[in-house]
Amino acid sequence: MAIDLAGSPYSIERSGRRFVDKAAELQERANLLREQGRLTEFTLRTHFGDKRFEWIAESNAIEGSTLDVGETQIAVLQGITITGHDPAHSEAAINLSKALDRIAELARDPIPTDIEQVKELHALVLAGSPAAGLFRSKPVRIGGSPHVPVGSWQEVMSAMEDWESWSCANAAVPALLRAIVLHTWLTHIHPYSDGNGRTSRAVMNLELIRAGLPVTIIRRRDRSRYYEALAESDLGGDLGSIAGLILARADDALRNLERAATAHQGYDVVQARLRKAQQRQVAIWNDAVRLLFSLVDDNLTATVGDLGQVSTHWYDDELLVDDYVALAQGDSAGNSWLFRFEAVVPGLESSRYLAWTGYRSYEMQQFEGLGAGPAIFWSVPDPSGYRKWMRDDSQSPGVAEITLSLPAADRWIARLPDGEIRAFLPSAIARRVASAVVESMSGS
Repeated sequence: MAIDLAGSPYSIERSGRRFVDKAAELQERANLLREQGRLTEFTLRTHFGDKRFEWIAESNAIEGSTLDVGETQIAVLQGITITGHDPAHSEAAINLSKALDRIAELARDPIPTDIEQVKELHALVLAGSPAAGLFRSKPVRIGGSPHVPVGSWQEVMSAMEDWESWSCANAAVPALLRAIVLHTWLTHIHPYSDGNGRTSRAVMNLELIRAGLPVTIIRRRDRSRYYEALAESDLGGDLGSIAGLILARADDALRNLERAATAHQGYDVVQARLRKAQQRQVAIWNDAVRLLFSLVDDNLTATVGDLGQVSTHWYDDELLVDDYVALAQGDSAGNSWLFRFEAVVPGLESSRYLAWTGYRSYEMQQFEGLGAGPAIFWSVPDPSGYRKWMRDDSQSPGVAEITLSLPAADRWIARLPDGEIRAFLPSAIARRVASAVVESMSGS
């Protein structure tokens, strides 16, 4: 399957579907961590504090640095040259640390990555060099690669403008796909005389952090695979190999963050997914209920017409997830008032009804194996005055109880006042309610 990357030099021919599915899974896991796991500042600070120096060390190691993670940390925190290593490696660690700080700041702004941001990051990566932040004006060769980047400054600028145009025009492309395309294309253009790899990986992580994904580390032991994958993309435009590597390392990064959340907060990814599924069910329920009662209101108003007046009032605009869970367990703690309406026609008895959410009756649970869950019931004014409202299925407006077989949103299951249970479209429920209200007022 080919993924449409129009405007870029790339495609993913051989593994497109697998890539899309994996990218979606990783994004969903990242979203779950933030939405359901509610990552604390302590967890984030601890995790990214640990990973910060690993990312710096590994990114620089791909370019030849000999500093390990511990030595990188010392160089950055103390600002010193590590004895026994090229002084340039300590300087590169300090520079990349500053670039990472800037990435965190840039990530707060949702605008697409552009040339100015690339130049800014390169200026930090190559701080101290007269070429920092400046596109090259002479041809370069990439060691060990048959790819020859464009030569003149004008050609570099033109290629980077194409790169920027694609970035700005494709802001809605999934973050992992954007990150891979922008990273790989930047290495292909090779716009600088030095620092291209570190800058490209910084841009990749800027894209990921903007989307709530953790920093992804290409390890020094990935070096050969990484260069081979980049060479493959240079020659044929196929992103399959480089995408496979980056996806694998993004998966590693998420697993590490999930472990940190588990250790510090007791985060459970399975429970988080189940909670997310409950939220989807509740969202479907709430949308369907709003539509149904909008139809009821419209039908009742049209039926009464100019002869009378219909007034409506919402109590709870939506069912909360915790209430949904309670009702699914047959717990009345999830009950809530939903909607009240009154129809008044001069010279006739007024009709008042209260719709409320409770848990399904035993009869409803048995219908088609629905089981426990939320349902809507009706109450009428208590004539004794002992309480304001009382449930009386025999006086309900056409339907005594209604529920949905989620996730279907347009198939309401109704238990009628005579006990029969049938499926209805929402429009049919609305008409039935309006007709029953008018009948109750006219005494027919």
